[in-house]
Amino acid sequence: MKKWQLAASSVLTVGMLGGLVAGCGTSSSNGTSNGGSTNSASSQTTLPKGQTITVWSWDGGPQLADIKKLANQWAQQHGDTVNVVDQSTNPNGFQFYATAARTGKGPDVVVGMPHDNNGLFVQEGLIAPVPSQDINPSDYSQSIVDAVTVGGKIYSYPMDAETTAIFYNKKLVPTPPTNWTQFVADANKAGFMYDQANLYDDYAIIGGYGGYVFKNNNGTLNPNDIGLGNSGAIQAYTLMYQMDSKYHWMTPSTNGAIAKAKFVAGKLGMYVSGTWDIPDIQKAGIDFGITPWPTLPNGQAATPFLGVKTGFASAKSKTLPADFSLLQALTGSKAQLDYFNDSQAVPALTSLQQSSTIQNAPNFKAFADQSKVAVPMPNIPQMQAVWGAMSVIGNIINGKTTPAQGAADFVKNIQKGIQVQGS
Repeated sequence: MKKWQLAASSVLTVGMLGGLVAGCGTSSSNGTSNGGSTNSASSQTTLPKGQTITVWSWDGGPQLADIKKLANQWAQQHGDTVNVVDQSTNPNGFQFYATAARTGKGPDVVVGMPHDNNGLFVQEGLIAPVPSQDINPSDYSQSIVDAVTVGGKIYSYPMDAETTAIFYNKKLVPTPPTNWTQFVADANKAGFMYDQANLYDDYAIIGGYGGYVFKNNNGTLNPNDIGLGNSGAIQAYTLMYQMDSKYHWMTPSTNGAIAKAKFVAGKLGMYVSGTWDIPDIQKAGIDFGITPWPTLPNGQAATPFLGVKTGFASAKSKTLPADFSLLQALTGSKAQLDYFNDSQAVPALTSLQQSSTIQNAPNFKAFADQSKVAVPMPNIPQMQAVWGAMSVIGNIINGKTTPAQGAADFVKNIQKGIQVQGS
């Protein structure tokens, strides 16, 4: 499963258990001007030596190894001890942090946490705001800044960014389409599939038509203004229905696993996914490329969801000044470049996305380019209700309800879910 789908399924479970977490799939001092060193105003403050800092990492594999290496280097430089604990396979998911933090048994620092958990952690007082001098918003795209901002304050340090794009089989689709006319021709000839009943993948079309989840008012999301039932969203649902009923590219039961399996078998021209599928496709020996979504029939860019993995300090920590200094080392430009080289994690820093390292890597250039128009998944607790109401999409694409009625049902069910959360 996709990382953000794993998060989504975690949220639905947690929501039924009482709403422990939200979730499902960037700074001069934090990167570009000092190469990831820890010489910002907060780190220049004299820090006590001999402290022990506990870090929980939801990144595993090679990225975890990089985190441990960087943490050890920082500890040696500052005369402290840093214990990095691997939580990447924790069966309790992201809610494990919330449970532990409430009881005072949580870590001082968390890394590898999807940004859409921030809102509930902030609401419960479990995450400390980032010192203003630690992050320069101009070093990141506005979408990434929005992803780590709650109520006008930045609460976490961006590490890397994830979004979706179009994978294409070069044997079946020699030249990737850039507009909808070309896309239809290629899809009719070679096939196109994606996880169509999943809002995570659908949002590229919904947002491109002018739909939105919650209205963004200068960085503050308004859960009372839901745009998944507006005229643009209805047009998007109509197109999604037509993909099955008119073009016959897939059936309503098509999911991400089916689409990937056909692509890996060399029987599908195009499908939608993220960087997480690259190793399996390479292993299968498919000659493939990755390209941003084509422009939609309305001439606008598709706007897939953006997920940002972040690091943050616990509001319960007794070592906050040191925590912030350590977080700069774990999320600065040097760290982000290590994560890319060793784990193919697309950097959050604009300077790194635009660097020759990324731009000369075609597969990752496509994701960096796609992220320019991607929209961060809402990071407020009310997003739980959206995932919970997502089944309406299935009713639309299989023709059980019209796009207009389905849109109205979607919004109504979200509103009901939000009311339940607040009761």
